[in-house]
Amino acid sequence: MPELGPYEIADLVGDARERAIPILKESFEGIYRWHAKRTLREIDLVRAVTLGGTVVGAALLERLVPEVGYVYYIFVGAANRRRGIGGRLLDDAIARFRSQGARVVFAAAEEENVRSRALFRSRGFREVERKERGWQEGGLGAWGLRTRMRLVSGEVLMGVRLDALTPPEAERPSS
Repeated sequence: MPELGPYEIADLVGDARERAIPILKESFEGIYRWHAKRTLREIDLVRAVTLGGTVVGAALLERLVPEVGYVYYIFVGAANRRRGIGGRLLDDAIARFRSQGARVVFAAAEEENVRSRALFRSRGFREVERKERGWQEGGLGAWGLRTRMRLVSGEVLMGVRLDALTPPEAERPSS
């Protein structure tokens, strides 16, 4: 993996969110592009990785209820893929949700998107079964929150209980 170099992860607020549109357009097509653009403009929180002031990756995040976080999208521009940016954005999202008191984080990925699903699995996420007990009962069932998640047809819901994870800074060697 090529060295990433100095980068910053920061919130994109207001009109600054438009800086993520070029990489969004190259990351999605069809209904996903339309949905991601709409979500980018409406979502509570957009976190972005910038290199030299240019947005190279972004994560669209929301707290569904105080105990539940949701990762709508993580996307990285083609020129910067396979450099760990998506992982850094996901680690940042998990840390942020954890610091705000979330107990569970959900995400969805297109069933055919093997890389995206692998990224989430690498951070402890697993597929959530429809019949699974709710997150409040120790499972990951989220079907009561599903309408707020804006899932797109063909996506697989994934989730992770934060109390089952070691914080990323404790499990990964510092560089």
